[in-house]
Amino acid sequence: MKFKSISATDKISGWNVKNIQFNPMLTLLVGASGVGKTRILNFINALCQIAQGKSFNGIAWKVEFEQDGHDYVWEGEFEAKQNNDKFIPDLKENKLTLVEEFISDNGKIIVSRTDGSFAYKDTEMVKLDDTKSAVELLKGEDTIKPIYDGFSQCYSLNVADTSIHVSPVVDVSKRNALNIMLVKALNMFSPLERLFLLRENKLKEYDVICQKFQEIFPTVEKIDFTLAKTFNETLIPVLIIKEKNVATWIRQNEISSGMMRTLLQIITLVLANDGDVLMIDEFENGLGVNCINELADLIMEPEADIQVVMTSHHPYIINAIPVKDWKILTRNGSDVHVHTAEELHIGEHSKHEAFMQLLQTPEYRTGQNR
Repeated sequence: MKFKSISATDKISGWNVKNIQFNPMLTLLVGASGVGKTRILNFINALCQIAQGKSFNGIAWKVEFEQDGHDYVWEGEFEAKQNNDKFIPDLKENKLTLVEEFISDNGKIIVSRTDGSFAYKDTEMVKLDDTKSAVELLKGEDTIKPIYDGFSQCYSLNVADTSIHVSPVVDVSKRNALNIMLVKALNMFSPLERLFLLRENKLKEYDVICQKFQEIFPTVEKIDFTLAKTFNETLIPVLIIKEKNVATWIRQNEISSGMMRTLLQIITLVLANDGDVLMIDEFENGLGVNCINELADLIMEPEADIQVVMTSHHPYIINAIPVKDWKILTRNGSDVHVHTAEELHIGEHSKHEAFMQLLQTPEYRTGQNR
């Protein structure tokens, strides 16, 4: 999947962003704190959940994207009920009604849902669940399945998930019957679980990840796993790292947060599939200067054909990303505005000048639209 543009409105708070354009490979959202960078990532996550049948209070959207050679437009709007959280499903009820929904494929409308009627490919449908999107309800249809599959490939990089869950796939008795495609498909597992499965199945991607990690941390001699018993005697893997000229291994709970975050990002990028959309909020959090440039290179030159949408305040990151990939956000009240560097006359001569110009623009310093 490749996002082209998104417009979004939260009718509860009044938050609104119109027609933010995404680059095919990398989009860096920059701007003052509070202008809406993280909220845009949250909204993309909400869209992915709507595609899987969730309902969200007072959300309206229009998203344009490409999937399997088709250009799609998906529009929709949920009813608004006061006093519910905006981006989290109502866990008590979760029965917010879709006011309207439209899907077009290469300019031809294939879903039209409004005023209680539901038409699919010009045929009126029997009454279906009006709290679930057409993407979820019709995911078995040939024309809708690619849309559902595309949104299933969108995910946030969760660098906080360092857990090893007790599960049949990770259990030592069933851990060595997987090929690389199966391991890549296990998005429900943490990055460390998937790293363990790479090791157990002797897949070359394990060595690739270790090599990239050691290039960033040259003092690391080896990455491995040991086994520990849980309270019910189940064996689970625990990450360990051996450093040069150090006799003892460093166990998972003793590894520095910067090292761990770097490793998780490398695992996620190496195991990405073509068509994945990866969202990274505040890319630089917990990373040292020695990690940032190397990881930025991995993001700008991924092995798979992926799309990355990320936010950052860090000068090393912003400086490392080409100016053409910047989207500079400003806000007037609840309205978010999106600018390109070209529109603000940034970076006409050099990358360094572009970064310094960005810092000096009133749009970046104040977050307000002029």
